[in-house]
Amino acid sequence: MKLSAIYSDGMIIQRNTENIIEGVASANSEIRLYFDQSIYEGLCDEEGHFSIILPPMEAGGPHTINITDKSDRYTINYVYVGDVFLLAGQSNMELPVSRTLDLYREELKGIEYPLIRMFQMPKDFKFGEPDQITETGEWTSANEESVMAFSAVGFYFAQMKFEKDGIPVGLIHAAVGGTHIEAFMSGDFLIKVGKKLRKIASEQGRELVCKCGINDTCKMCYEENIKQNLDELFVKNTISTEMEKMNAWWKKTDEDDIGLKEKWYDHEWTEDEKMGGIEITVPQSWINNVLKNRIGTVWVQRTFFAPQNFCERDVELKLGTIVDADYTYVNGIQVGHTEYFYPPRRYTIPAGVLKNGKNVITVRVIINNNVGEFKEDMPYFIKADNEEISLEGTWNARVAAVEEPMGGCTFFTWHPTSLYNKMIYPLRNISFKAVLFYQGESNTRYPEDYEYLMVAMVKEWRNLFGYDVPFIFARLPYFRGESWEIPGDEWEDLRDAQLRASERIENCALAELYDLGIYNEIHTQNKKEVAKRFYDEYRMLIRSMERGK
Repeated sequence: MKLSAIYSDGMIIQRNTENIIEGVASANSEIRLYFDQSIYEGLCDEEGHFSIILPPMEAGGPHTINITDKSDRYTINYVYVGDVFLLAGQSNMELPVSRTLDLYREELKGIEYPLIRMFQMPKDFKFGEPDQITETGEWTSANEESVMAFSAVGFYFAQMKFEKDGIPVGLIHAAVGGTHIEAFMSGDFLIKVGKKLRKIASEQGRELVCKCGINDTCKMCYEENIKQNLDELFVKNTISTEMEKMNAWWKKTDEDDIGLKEKWYDHEWTEDEKMGGIEITVPQSWINNVLKNRIGTVWVQRTFFAPQNFCERDVELKLGTIVDADYTYVNGIQVGHTEYFYPPRRYTIPAGVLKNGKNVITVRVIINNNVGEFKEDMPYFIKADNEEISLEGTWNARVAAVEEPMGGCTFFTWHPTSLYNKMIYPLRNISFKAVLFYQGESNTRYPEDYEYLMVAMVKEWRNLFGYDVPFIFARLPYFRGESWEIPGDEWEDLRDAQLRASERIENCALAELYDLGIYNEIHTQNKKEVAKRFYDEYRMLIRSMERGK
């Protein structure tokens, strides 16, 4: 007997509505499902598929489900009935609780929410036929350790709801960073949408030209992209070729890096060594200095003085956000490493590394595609309790390797149909209280199409689920863009498209996030405030729907 991994220990099913339990057993066999002492019966078809409908139930648990046929038994323990939410979108929905600790570290200490549980859908792509079931995954209860991997928006939303009504909360997480809304739609459906979008553009006198980059997609190329990705050999070779190219770039950069060869990290640079470089200011973008077009590695260093109480304990090092990658050393000891520019640099300096008096911090900055930068208005200091040692100001910089840009790579999880097939279709028989959707950043290249895409996606999902599941969308926050980008109106245009779409969708709400944005940080840490906006809109929407019955 085989069931989707979502039917597993600790699962939460939706209260006050029917729930479907489905799976595969022996062909034409009789199936019995025992829900505690209640018995429900079903019959497998000729291919062994069965589907049993559980009646509406009140919130509560724990329950045990046993499913049997003539030769097998499948048991699901610790089942609760509560409210189940689908979390979908891109990185700001995916962003884990661990990336919000600057703001919420203290209040997360010792938390224990056994009735807030999350199931992580596989973060992978699928082209062609959609998956019928989810092969992997498990339900995880929220505690101080496990919650670090939860969607931050999802967890803080669930926490607010649970503390308000005490009803178990199930979160099914189906968000992937960087993805486009088209990834959440089926191929046949999206092709029809593309034809409609081209017709609308033509009627409005807009230019019908594809401006897609390597990971973009648009109404002009849906058919081509979908057809191309059906070729498994093409997808496999693309991944392999690009991986080889990236690995070769990193290998060559390491081999060329004179700073690694001469161990620039293990000592304070002499005046003669500094003469070969320049002085930079931290924090600051390099767009206006001689390092603007520098691709490769640049080492930066400064000294600072630490008192004795910083030396005998672990202390926190905050290095803002660095573009692109970094290796960070203190007194010759590597204390941190991050491979790309989005995550905030939060490292721990172990006890015994700092010395009473003068210390040296050295950062190997690797720039592979962008303009190097220590982002402004971010924290740069070493902290012990309430004492801080600032690291802002003048640093010495030395170029160690000059390379060609690494170039982009293909993220197939961003492509049309990829997540619908892998993450959404396998949930077609799951009952949800609502969908929380935070996406749009990656569609700002074509904001004029987003209104129609958003409406179309809701239509397809509701047809798939078989009922008008409520949607709560995030309306994008303010974001100026990266320092090397020319600010435009795309984000505002997309926000307007989200508003227009929400006005066309019944049983839909829009969480306004504009004022929660930070001009140079696309992944803000204030996800509890974001979740509060979602929660407030959810409550108002549900009340409105209940009054309308």
